[in-house]
Amino acid sequence: MRPPSHAFLIAAAAWVLSAGWTGAQSQQQVVPPAPVAVEPPQIDFGKVKPGSKLPGTFRLRNLAPSAVTVKAVTPSCKCTDISLAPGTVIPVGGSVEVAATLAVPTTPGEKDAKVFITFEGFGAPTMAMLKADATLPIRATPSFVDALKGTLTGVVQVSSEDQQPFRVLSAGGVAPIFVNFDPASDAPRSTYILRWNFPNAPCEKMPLWWVVETDRPDCPLIPLRFRHECTGMRADPGKEARFWFIPEPLLLANRVAVGSSVVLPLVIEHYNPKSKGAVMRADWSQVKSVQSLSPDLVATLEGAKPGAKNDVEVQVRVAPAPSARGAIYAPIEITTATGSAVVAVSMQVAEPAADPAKQ
Repeated sequence: MRPPSHAFLIAAAAWVLSAGWTGAQSQQQVVPPAPVAVEPPQIDFGKVKPGSKLPGTFRLRNLAPSAVTVKAVTPSCKCTDISLAPGTVIPVGGSVEVAATLAVPTTPGEKDAKVFITFEGFGAPTMAMLKADATLPIRATPSFVDALKGTLTGVVQVSSEDQQPFRVLSAGGVAPIFVNFDPASDAPRSTYILRWNFPNAPCEKMPLWWVVETDRPDCPLIPLRFRHECTGMRADPGKEARFWFIPEPLLLANRVAVGSSVVLPLVIEHYNPKSKGAVMRADWSQVKSVQSLSPDLVATLEGAKPGAKNDVEVQVRVAPAPSARGAIYAPIEITTATGSAVVAVSMQVAEPAADPAKQ
């Protein structure tokens, strides 16, 4: 499960402060939540394709002896859109239908989101929940590499969802280390156990992802996030000074032929928790440049446009270097008027397509 987003932590803190909770308050002072039922309390979309936008519908049913009015609607992250607006009145015995959309990250793993709904005259919010399991044709179990508390090595299982055999070509940028499998003598399987070793690198150079490369055209790369003290909040110490961060720190290009390029969308979000999200530098969103920090990759800025949630979608064109082959994991640097940040690009570099005229 992914860690709580910055927006969720900010929203939760704001609700606690607005509710007036302090350690000295007694239980008698706590205002109960509104008697409003959420039907269903959670929408589970099940297994979905990474990058999907999933529409769902809740119904809020008023169980109170009088009408209730929506005071505030606070999603836990910008991944959620909801049609319910403050000021909406639910009559006695009535209900309202609420449309919600969950945007699933482009990387695999479980994703959940919450929507906190407060009502006039009531305390604790009513909560609606959404969840999905972003799944590739080849599934990694677990969907992350757990290197916390000094763990330097471990194993992960990769299995094809359709049970068809495949080959693992590399893992973490090197030849895969198999458990109870010899690629020189054993036939390809639908399931492998792979051993990972945590890289010996300082925090500022620690990779955030361990990428498994396969021969499946529909799933050439399987990214697994490193869970380590250096890859959480400490992975981007400059975000407060430049007032923005990258919520999805991996651009997955999948398979790209030599001589070709692809344009990948990258979202950057405004970040200023100390001032409750206030915009202190209006030029934080002015994207100046994109450059590759690896000789294996060429990266250029294709364009940028502001979003609807105090964010910016940056279009990044990436191409493998002429000499690059196989899986590459390359950092690129995004620079705005307020500073720079690094995001990784992963792709499987294929041979250029044959020219039929020369055959």
